[in-house]
Amino acid sequence: MGKPISKTRHKGIRAGLDNAVRQAEERNLHDLFVVDADCHQMEPFAELAKFIDSPYKEVFLSGDKEDDPLLSGRDEGLLNNKSTVKQVHYGPGRRKRSEITYPEPQSPDEIIQILTQRMQDIGIKVSVIFPTTLLSVATDPRHDFEVGVMNAYMDFMLEHFLGKYPEILSPVCVPVNSPDKAAELIHRIGPEKGVIGVMIPSMTPTLAGDDSWDPIYEAAQEEDLPICMHSNNYVGGFFGGFQKFIGVHALSRPVTMAIQVTSIVLNGVPERFPKLKFLFIEGGVTWIPWIMQRLDAVYLMRREEAPLLTKKPSEYIKDFYFTSQPLEFTEMSDLNYSFKKFDAENHLLFASDYPHWDFDLPSSIYDLPFLTETAKRKILGQNAAKFFGIPEMAT
Repeated sequence: MGKPISKTRHKGIRAGLDNAVRQAEERNLHDLFVVDADCHQMEPFAELAKFIDSPYKEVFLSGDKEDDPLLSGRDEGLLNNKSTVKQVHYGPGRRKRSEITYPEPQSPDEIIQILTQRMQDIGIKVSVIFPTTLLSVATDPRHDFEVGVMNAYMDFMLEHFLGKYPEILSPVCVPVNSPDKAAELIHRIGPEKGVIGVMIPSMTPTLAGDDSWDPIYEAAQEEDLPICMHSNNYVGGFFGGFQKFIGVHALSRPVTMAIQVTSIVLNGVPERFPKLKFLFIEGGVTWIPWIMQRLDAVYLMRREEAPLLTKKPSEYIKDFYFTSQPLEFTEMSDLNYSFKKFDAENHLLFASDYPHWDFDLPSSIYDLPFLTETAKRKILGQNAAKFFGIPEMAT
Protein backbone atom coordinates (compact mmCIF):
# COMPACT_ATOMS: atom_id res chain seq x y z
CA MET A 1 0.00 0.00 0.00
CA GLY A 2 2.98 2.37 0.31
CA LYS A 3 3.58 5.21 2.73
CA PRO A 4 0.71 7.25 4.19
CA ILE A 5 -0.55 10.05 1.99
CA SER A 6 0.09 13.58 3.15
CA LYS A 7 -2.79 15.27 4.91
CA THR A 8 -2.81 17.95 2.21
CA ARG A 9 -4.47 15.39 -0.06
CA HIS A 10 -7.49 15.46 2.24
CA LYS A 11 -7.97 19.19 2.56
CA GLY A 12 -11.61 20.10 2.11
CA ILE A 13 -12.86 16.52 2.34
CA ARG A 14 -16.20 16.49 4.05
CA ALA A 15 -16.37 14.81 7.46
CA GLY A 16 -12.92 15.92 8.48
CA LEU A 17 -10.55 13.28 7.19
CA ASP A 18 -7.88 15.97 6.98
CA ASN A 19 -8.17 16.25 10.78
CA ALA A 20 -8.06 12.46 11.09
CA VAL A 21 -4.80 12.30 9.15
CA ARG A 22 -3.35 15.10 11.26
CA GLN A 23 -4.27 13.19 14.43
CA ALA A 24 -2.55 10.05 13.13
CA GLU A 25 0.61 12.01 12.36
CA GLU A 26 0.66 13.80 15.72
CA ARG A 27 0.24 10.55 17.66
CA ASN A 28 2.58 8.49 15.45
CA LEU A 29 -0.23 6.03 14.84
CA HIS A 30 1.47 4.87 11.65
CA ASP A 31 4.13 3.31 13.88
CA LEU A 32 1.52 1.13 15.63
CA PHE A 33 -0.25 -2.00 14.43
CA VAL A 34 -3.87 -0.82 14.32
CA VAL A 35 -6.70 -3.16 13.31
CA ASP A 36 -10.18 -1.87 12.58
CA ALA A 37 -12.51 -4.66 13.69
CA ASP A 38 -15.58 -3.07 12.08
CA CYS A 39 -15.42 -1.24 8.76
CA HIS A 40 -18.25 -1.12 6.20
CA GLN A 41 -18.89 -1.09 2.51
CA MET A 42 -22.15 -0.24 0.77
CA GLU A 43 -22.75 -3.39 -1.21
CA PRO A 44 -22.79 -2.98 -5.02
CA PHE A 45 -25.92 -4.96 -5.85
CA ALA A 46 -25.18 -5.01 -9.57
CA GLU A 47 -21.99 -6.91 -8.70
CA LEU A 48 -23.83 -9.28 -6.36
CA ALA A 49 -26.31 -10.03 -9.15
CA LYS A 50 -23.54 -11.90 -10.95
CA PHE A 51 -23.57 -14.50 -8.20
CA ILE A 52 -27.29 -14.94 -7.51
CA ASP A 53 -30.01 -16.75 -9.46
CA SER A 54 -33.37 -15.46 -10.61
CA PRO A 55 -35.75 -14.01 -9.53
CA TYR A 56 -33.51 -11.98 -7.20
CA LYS A 57 -30.94 -11.31 -9.92
CA GLU A 58 -33.55 -9.13 -11.66
CA VAL A 59 -34.32 -7.31 -8.39
CA PHE A 60 -30.65 -6.37 -7.97
CA LEU A 61 -30.35 -5.18 -11.56
CA SER A 62 -33.52 -3.09 -11.51
CA GLY A 63 -33.01 0.66 -11.56
CA ASP A 64 -36.01 1.14 -9.29
CA LYS A 65 -35.62 -0.82 -6.07
CA GLU A 66 -38.42 0.91 -4.15
CA ASP A 67 -40.67 -2.12 -4.49
CA ASP A 68 -38.21 -4.34 -2.65
CA PRO A 69 -38.54 -4.26 1.16
CA LEU A 70 -34.84 -4.80 1.92
CA LEU A 71 -33.31 -2.59 -0.74
CA SER A 72 -35.74 0.28 -0.19
CA GLY A 73 -35.02 0.36 3.54
CA ARG A 74 -38.43 -0.87 4.65
CA ASP A 75 -38.56 -3.01 7.74
CA GLU A 76 -40.43 -6.28 7.37
CA GLY A 77 -41.79 -6.26 10.90
CA LEU A 78 -39.66 -8.70 12.83
CA LEU A 79 -41.89 -8.49 15.90
CA ASN A 80 -45.35 -8.46 14.36
CA ASN A 81 -44.75 -9.90 10.87
CA LYS A 82 -46.40 -6.92 9.19
CA SER A 83 -44.52 -4.79 6.71
CA THR A 84 -43.91 -1.27 7.96
CA VAL A 85 -41.99 1.62 6.45
CA LYS A 86 -39.20 3.16 8.48
CA GLN A 87 -40.64 6.45 9.71
CA VAL A 88 -37.88 7.63 12.03
CA HIS A 89 -36.16 10.78 10.80
CA TYR A 90 -32.45 9.97 10.47
CA GLY A 91 -31.23 13.54 10.08
CA PRO A 92 -27.82 14.55 8.70
CA GLY A 93 -26.29 11.14 9.25
CA ARG A 94 -27.96 9.96 6.05
CA ARG A 95 -26.11 12.43 3.83
CA LYS A 96 -23.58 11.25 1.31
CA ARG A 97 -19.99 10.84 2.41
CA SER A 98 -18.48 12.50 -0.63
CA GLU A 99 -14.96 11.16 -0.20
CA ILE A 100 -15.98 7.57 -0.99
CA THR A 101 -19.45 8.00 -2.59
CA TYR A 102 -21.09 6.53 0.54
CA PRO A 103 -23.97 5.69 0.87
CA GLU A 104 -24.03 4.93 -2.85
CA PRO A 105 -22.80 1.45 -3.81
CA GLN A 106 -19.04 1.20 -4.12
CA SER A 107 -17.22 -0.70 -6.83
CA PRO A 108 -14.46 -3.12 -5.88
CA ASP A 109 -11.92 -0.68 -7.32
CA GLU A 110 -13.24 2.11 -5.10
CA ILE A 111 -12.96 -0.08 -2.03
CA ILE A 112 -9.36 -0.99 -2.84
CA GLN A 113 -8.11 2.31 -4.21
CA ILE A 114 -10.02 4.76 -2.01
CA LEU A 115 -11.40 3.17 1.14
CA THR A 116 -8.29 1.12 1.91
CA GLN A 117 -6.04 4.11 1.31
CA ARG A 118 -8.19 6.28 3.59
CA MET A 119 -7.77 3.71 6.35
CA GLN A 120 -4.02 3.68 5.98
CA ASP A 121 -3.92 7.47 5.97
CA ILE A 122 -5.53 7.60 9.42
CA GLY A 123 -3.24 4.92 10.83
CA ILE A 124 -5.15 1.66 10.27
CA LYS A 125 -3.19 -1.31 8.90
CA VAL A 126 -5.96 -3.93 8.58
CA SER A 127 -9.73 -3.57 8.19
CA VAL A 128 -12.38 -6.20 8.85
CA ILE A 129 -15.12 -5.33 6.35
CA PHE A 130 -18.82 -5.93 6.97
CA PRO A 131 -21.79 -5.34 4.68
CA THR A 132 -24.29 -2.58 5.39
CA THR A 133 -27.74 -3.23 3.90
CA LEU A 134 -27.34 -6.98 4.33
CA LEU A 135 -27.12 -6.59 8.11
CA SER A 136 -30.92 -6.36 7.98
CA VAL A 137 -31.57 -9.32 5.70
CA ALA A 138 -32.34 -11.63 8.64
CA THR A 139 -35.57 -9.69 9.20
CA ASP A 140 -36.67 -10.31 5.61
CA PRO A 141 -39.34 -13.05 5.39
CA ARG A 142 -37.85 -14.44 2.16
CA HIS A 143 -35.53 -17.02 3.67
CA ASP A 144 -34.50 -18.35 0.27
CA PHE A 145 -33.48 -14.79 -0.63
CA GLU A 146 -31.37 -14.58 2.54
CA VAL A 147 -29.60 -17.82 1.60
CA GLY A 148 -29.00 -16.66 -1.96
CA VAL A 149 -27.81 -13.17 -1.18
CA MET A 150 -25.43 -14.24 1.60
CA ASN A 151 -23.85 -16.81 -0.71
CA ALA A 152 -23.63 -14.18 -3.44
CA TYR A 153 -22.03 -11.66 -1.10
CA MET A 154 -19.36 -14.11 0.02
CA ASP A 155 -18.62 -15.11 -3.58
CA PHE A 156 -18.27 -11.41 -4.40
CA MET A 157 -15.83 -10.95 -1.50
CA LEU A 158 -13.80 -13.97 -2.60
CA GLU A 159 -13.56 -12.84 -6.21
CA HIS A 160 -12.45 -9.31 -5.43
CA PHE A 161 -10.76 -9.15 -2.01
CA LEU A 162 -10.19 -12.15 0.21
CA GLY A 163 -6.77 -13.68 -0.09
CA LYS A 164 -5.73 -10.92 -2.50
CA TYR A 165 -5.20 -7.99 -0.13
CA PRO A 166 -3.83 -8.56 3.39
CA GLU A 167 -5.35 -5.21 4.43
CA ILE A 168 -8.89 -6.55 3.94
CA LEU A 169 -10.44 -9.35 5.98
CA SER A 170 -14.04 -10.54 6.28
CA PRO A 171 -16.25 -12.88 8.28
CA VAL A 172 -18.54 -15.38 6.60
CA CYS A 173 -21.91 -13.60 6.57
CA VAL A 174 -24.51 -16.33 7.04
CA PRO A 175 -28.28 -16.76 6.57
CA VAL A 176 -29.31 -17.22 10.18
CA ASN A 177 -32.90 -18.21 9.34
CA SER A 178 -31.61 -21.33 7.57
CA PRO A 179 -29.02 -22.77 9.98
CA ASP A 180 -28.23 -25.84 7.86
CA LYS A 181 -27.58 -23.64 4.82
CA ALA A 182 -25.54 -21.32 7.03
CA ALA A 183 -23.41 -24.26 8.13
CA GLU A 184 -22.86 -25.26 4.49
CA LEU A 185 -21.69 -21.71 3.71
CA ILE A 186 -19.34 -21.70 6.71
CA HIS A 187 -17.73 -24.95 5.57
CA ARG A 188 -17.47 -23.70 1.97
CA ILE A 189 -16.01 -20.27 2.69
CA GLY A 190 -14.44 -20.71 6.11
CA PRO A 191 -11.16 -22.29 4.92
CA GLU A 192 -10.49 -19.47 2.43
CA LYS A 193 -7.71 -16.95 3.02
CA GLY A 194 -8.83 -13.67 4.55
CA VAL A 195 -11.84 -15.21 6.33
CA ILE A 196 -11.65 -14.52 10.06
CA GLY A 197 -15.04 -15.32 11.60
CA VAL A 198 -18.77 -15.91 11.18
CA MET A 199 -21.06 -12.87 11.16
CA ILE A 200 -24.58 -12.91 12.56
CA PRO A 201 -26.75 -9.81 13.13
CA SER A 202 -28.31 -8.88 16.45
CA MET A 203 -31.85 -8.55 15.03
CA THR A 204 -33.08 -12.08 14.31
CA PRO A 205 -36.49 -13.79 14.46
CA THR A 206 -35.16 -16.40 16.89
CA LEU A 207 -32.67 -15.58 19.61
CA ALA A 208 -29.08 -16.75 19.33
CA GLY A 209 -29.35 -19.15 22.27
CA ASP A 210 -32.07 -21.22 20.60
CA ASP A 211 -31.16 -24.83 19.85
CA SER A 212 -32.03 -24.26 16.18
CA TRP A 213 -28.80 -22.25 15.87
CA ASP A 214 -26.64 -25.27 16.77
CA PRO A 215 -25.61 -26.07 13.15
CA ILE A 216 -24.12 -22.57 12.88
CA TYR A 217 -22.16 -22.95 16.10
CA GLU A 218 -21.04 -26.48 15.25
CA ALA A 219 -19.73 -25.39 11.85
CA ALA A 220 -18.01 -22.31 13.27
CA GLN A 221 -16.33 -24.37 15.98
CA GLU A 222 -15.23 -27.01 13.48
CA GLU A 223 -13.69 -24.35 11.22
CA ASP A 224 -12.13 -22.59 14.24
CA LEU A 225 -13.93 -19.33 13.42
CA PRO A 226 -15.27 -16.99 16.13
CA ILE A 227 -18.86 -15.75 16.13
CA CYS A 228 -18.99 -12.04 15.29
CA MET A 229 -22.40 -10.62 16.22
CA HIS A 230 -22.95 -7.22 14.64
CA SER A 231 -25.66 -4.97 16.10
CA ASN A 232 -28.53 -3.42 14.17
CA ASN A 233 -30.50 -0.23 14.38
CA TYR A 234 -34.11 -1.35 14.62
CA VAL A 235 -37.02 1.04 14.29
CA GLY A 236 -39.83 -1.51 14.61
CA GLY A 237 -41.68 -2.59 17.73
CA PHE A 238 -41.49 -0.17 20.63
CA PHE A 239 -38.48 1.55 19.00
CA GLY A 240 -40.93 2.75 16.36
CA GLY A 241 -42.38 5.14 18.92
CA PHE A 242 -39.39 7.46 18.59
CA GLN A 243 -39.96 10.40 16.29
CA LYS A 244 -36.25 11.12 15.87
CA PHE A 245 -33.29 8.87 15.23
CA ILE A 246 -31.49 9.96 18.41
CA GLY A 247 -33.58 7.67 20.62
CA VAL A 248 -33.18 4.69 18.31
CA HIS A 249 -29.44 5.25 18.03
CA ALA A 250 -29.02 5.55 21.79
CA LEU A 251 -30.87 2.36 22.67
CA SER A 252 -31.50 -0.14 19.87
CA ARG A 253 -27.94 -1.38 19.36
CA PRO A 254 -26.94 -1.99 23.00
CA VAL A 255 -30.43 -3.27 23.91
CA THR A 256 -30.60 -5.80 21.08
CA MET A 257 -27.04 -6.85 21.91
CA ALA A 258 -27.90 -7.33 25.59
CA ILE A 259 -30.89 -9.46 24.59
CA GLN A 260 -28.74 -11.75 22.47
CA VAL A 261 -25.97 -12.01 25.08
CA THR A 262 -28.62 -12.98 27.63
CA SER A 263 -29.99 -15.66 25.32
CA ILE A 264 -26.54 -17.07 24.54
CA VAL A 265 -25.44 -17.21 28.16
CA LEU A 266 -28.62 -18.45 29.86
CA ASN A 267 -29.14 -21.16 27.25
CA GLY A 268 -25.64 -22.47 27.88
CA VAL A 269 -24.14 -21.93 24.43
CA PRO A 270 -20.62 -21.46 25.88
CA GLU A 271 -21.03 -24.74 27.80
CA ARG A 272 -22.26 -26.62 24.75
CA PHE A 273 -19.59 -25.16 22.44
CA PRO A 274 -16.64 -24.56 24.77
CA LYS A 275 -14.09 -23.84 22.03
CA LEU A 276 -16.23 -21.15 20.38
CA LYS A 277 -15.23 -17.51 20.82
CA PHE A 278 -17.69 -14.60 20.68
CA LEU A 279 -17.22 -10.97 19.59
CA PHE A 280 -20.00 -8.40 19.98
CA ILE A 281 -19.75 -5.47 17.59
CA GLU A 282 -21.02 -1.87 17.60
CA GLY A 283 -22.86 -1.61 20.88
CA GLY A 284 -20.43 0.59 22.81
CA VAL A 285 -19.23 -0.71 26.16
CA THR A 286 -21.24 0.86 29.00
CA TRP A 287 -24.06 -1.69 28.74
CA ILE A 288 -21.68 -4.56 29.55
CA PRO A 289 -21.32 -4.02 33.35
CA TRP A 290 -25.08 -3.54 33.61
CA ILE A 291 -25.99 -6.84 31.92
CA MET A 292 -23.30 -8.69 33.89
CA GLN A 293 -24.65 -7.55 37.24
CA ARG A 294 -28.29 -7.85 36.23
CA LEU A 295 -27.93 -11.43 35.02
CA ASP A 296 -25.97 -12.50 38.08
CA ALA A 297 -28.62 -11.10 40.41
CA VAL A 298 -31.49 -12.82 38.60
CA TYR A 299 -29.58 -16.09 38.12
CA LEU A 300 -28.96 -16.41 41.87
CA MET A 301 -32.72 -16.28 42.41
CA ARG A 302 -33.78 -18.56 39.52
CA ARG A 303 -30.77 -20.71 38.65
CA GLU A 304 -32.98 -23.75 38.06
CA GLU A 305 -34.12 -22.04 34.83
CA ALA A 306 -30.55 -22.05 33.47
CA PRO A 307 -29.49 -25.61 34.33
CA LEU A 308 -26.55 -25.77 31.89
CA LEU A 309 -24.62 -23.01 33.64
CA THR A 310 -21.72 -24.03 35.85
CA LYS A 311 -20.82 -20.49 36.90
CA LYS A 312 -22.39 -17.07 37.14
CA PRO A 313 -23.46 -15.37 33.87
CA SER A 314 -20.89 -12.61 34.35
CA GLU A 315 -18.10 -15.19 34.27
CA TYR A 316 -19.15 -16.26 30.78
CA ILE A 317 -19.42 -12.64 29.64
CA LYS A 318 -15.88 -12.01 30.88
CA ASP A 319 -14.76 -14.59 28.32
CA PHE A 320 -16.47 -12.67 25.49
CA TYR A 321 -14.89 -9.93 23.38
CA PHE A 322 -16.31 -6.57 22.39
CA THR A 323 -15.55 -3.74 19.98
CA SER A 324 -15.16 -0.15 21.08
CA GLN A 325 -17.36 1.86 18.74
CA PRO A 326 -19.40 3.96 19.47
CA LEU A 327 -17.32 4.72 22.54
CA GLU A 328 -19.17 6.54 25.33
CA PHE A 329 -16.46 9.12 26.06
CA THR A 330 -18.31 11.81 28.01
CA GLU A 331 -17.40 10.66 31.55
CA MET A 332 -13.89 9.26 31.90
CA SER A 333 -14.47 7.82 35.38
CA ASP A 334 -17.54 5.90 34.21
CA LEU A 335 -15.77 4.69 31.09
CA ASN A 336 -12.80 3.55 33.16
CA TYR A 337 -15.17 1.57 35.41
CA SER A 338 -16.74 -0.12 32.38
CA PHE A 339 -13.32 -1.02 30.97
CA LYS A 340 -12.25 -2.62 34.24
CA LYS A 341 -15.46 -4.65 34.64
CA PHE A 342 -14.88 -6.71 31.49
CA ASP A 343 -11.07 -6.51 31.31
CA ALA A 344 -11.00 -4.22 28.28
CA GLU A 345 -7.22 -4.34 28.11
CA ASN A 346 -7.47 -7.95 26.98
CA HIS A 347 -11.04 -8.21 25.65
CA LEU A 348 -11.68 -4.98 23.74
CA LEU A 349 -10.98 -4.52 20.02
CA PHE A 350 -10.77 -1.10 18.40
CA ALA A 351 -13.43 -0.46 15.74
CA SER A 352 -14.09 2.61 13.65
CA ASP A 353 -17.43 1.80 11.94
CA TYR A 354 -16.07 3.84 9.03
CA PRO A 355 -17.55 5.32 6.84
CA HIS A 356 -20.73 5.81 8.89
CA TRP A 357 -21.44 9.28 10.23
CA ASP A 358 -20.53 8.42 13.84
CA PHE A 359 -17.26 6.57 13.16
CA ASP A 360 -14.45 6.60 15.74
CA LEU A 361 -10.79 7.27 15.04
CA PRO A 362 -7.92 5.32 16.63
CA SER A 363 -7.39 8.39 18.81
CA SER A 364 -10.62 7.48 20.64
CA ILE A 365 -8.54 4.74 22.30
CA TYR A 366 -5.09 6.31 22.13
CA ASP A 367 -6.20 9.46 24.00
CA LEU A 368 -7.88 7.72 26.95
CA PRO A 369 -6.00 8.99 30.01
CA PHE A 370 -6.55 5.91 32.17
CA LEU A 371 -4.98 3.42 29.73
CA THR A 372 -1.34 2.40 29.88
CA GLU A 373 0.73 2.34 26.70
CA THR A 374 0.57 -1.44 26.78
CA ALA A 375 -3.23 -1.41 27.04
CA LYS A 376 -3.51 1.04 24.14
CA ARG A 377 -1.42 -1.20 21.89
CA LYS A 378 -3.46 -4.25 22.86
CA ILE A 379 -6.82 -2.62 22.20
CA LEU A 380 -5.74 -0.88 18.99
CA GLY A 381 -4.43 -4.00 17.32
CA GLN A 382 -2.86 -6.79 19.34
CA ASN A 383 -6.14 -8.10 20.78
CA ALA A 384 -7.59 -8.33 17.27
CA ALA A 385 -4.48 -10.10 16.00
CA LYS A 386 -4.80 -12.67 18.77
CA PHE A 387 -8.57 -13.04 18.52
CA PHE A 388 -8.73 -13.43 14.74
CA GLY A 389 -5.39 -15.19 14.39
CA ILE A 390 -3.88 -12.66 11.99
CA PRO A 391 -0.19 -11.79 11.79
CA GLU A 392 0.94 -8.32 12.78
CA MET A 393 1.93 -6.44 9.65
CA ALA A 394 5.20 -4.52 9.70
CA THR A 395 4.82 -0.93 10.87
